[in-house]
Amino acid sequence: MSARQGYVVVDVETTGFSPAKGDRICEIALVSLDADGTTVDEWHSLIDPRRGTGAVHVHGITEAMVDGAPVIEEVLDEVWQRIAGRVLVAHNISFDLRFLKVLPGSHWLTETLCTQRLAPDFVPDGKWTLGACCERVGIPFANAHAALPDAHATAELLRFYLRQGLSWRRELDRAAQAPQWRPCGLPQRQARRR
Repeated sequence: MSARQGYVVVDVETTGFSPAKGDRICEIALVSLDADGTTVDEWHSLIDPRRGTGAVHVHGITEAMVDGAPVIEEVLDEVWQRIAGRVLVAHNISFDLRFLKVLPGSHWLTETLCTQRLAPDFVPDGKWTLGACCERVGIPFANAHAALPDAHATAELLRFYLRQGLSWRRELDRAAQAPQWRPCGLPQRQARRR
């Protein structure tokens, strides 16, 4: 088993729903877990999307908050270094993947897991939003639509699934055999600003 084998939970807050229409990440959080689900590391950052931040009423991120924040190219190495060799986990992962797959270095996304897609097997009937799932299984959850609290809640939900006996050993093994991470982003001092 690889020393890096495990999961990394991601959550992104964005300016809208479609990178194809110019929407961008304005906050990202990553919570790394070992194969048993124990948190080993976490990281998050506001991101300057080089445009308006979008639905402030949803995520609470204003343009003033991202003024001076790194652009996504400045944190790519931090992001991919944490993802490479791990199973990427998110609640409604298709949304997060939409934004991650357009970034340079996305070939490090090898194995993925969606806690929302798995919810019907583990959470009693009802809505399967992150907040609803957490409420029904007794996971405290506040400050929805902020990247780090959402990533923490998703990590707790994953741990709940793991305690139910679910195993992703094959996915963990495949992710651990991914190519070794190599830098692909820009250092902060070289990245372009608006």
